[in-house]
Amino acid sequence: MAPVPYRLIRNLMLVAGVLYCSLLLEVAAGFPLDVRTSFLSELGARDQATSPYARFMDLATGVLLLVAVLLARPAVRGQRELTGLLISTAVFGAGTLFDSFSPMDCAPSAGAACRAAEANGQAGASLVLHEITSTLAGIGSIAMGVFAVLVLRRWGWGAAWGKAVGVLAAGVAGTQTWLGLETGYDVLTGNDLHAPGILQRVSVLLVCVMLATLLPGLRHAVSR
Repeated sequence: MAPVPYRLIRNLMLVAGVLYCSLLLEVAAGFPLDVRTSFLSELGARDQATSPYARFMDLATGVLLLVAVLLARPAVRGQRELTGLLISTAVFGAGTLFDSFSPMDCAPSAGAACRAAEANGQAGASLVLHEITSTLAGIGSIAMGVFAVLVLRRWGWGAAWGKAVGVLAAGVAGTQTWLGLETGYDVLTGNDLHAPGILQRVSVLLVCVMLATLLPGLRHAVSR
């Protein structure tokens, strides 16, 4: 991996993992939303005091990941698993970046009027756009988990870092898929969207740790 700035990419991924962890913002803000019934993305809603900070964190995460992807391209060398991991990281980064530009107008879990507007389809284009960008980021994170496992399966699980990343990647793919199915079912059936707050926070935490440890865990594979 000589032509690739490993340390720089590792540090970019590490910082991205920290910035994506909006649970830290939630703790710093004193848990302004009910963790059981809210989505973390509601911290970025325009009517929330945390909105500027949450949106900046998403923006910075997306930019850092896209820069890391560009820098890591020489390491791929036509390997399908690494190519898939790189593309899925770019999709996740782009979805997170666009999330920062498409916040909800209000946090549904924090007000009855906002919930009523959402239920009656009056939340407007901002909610639809936010759902699209969040879905894009979710798909990207699932694919990242899958391709990370595939890379490890092909090139070996390595030492402790590799095994830890494999467990984290499988956890990300599993919890994000579960989260997507649960919310997607409510949307498709027309039911009120009940935010699985605890599940989402566990899943986001897994994503954060995976981002921060991904490159050290895969170094033995990408350096071949």
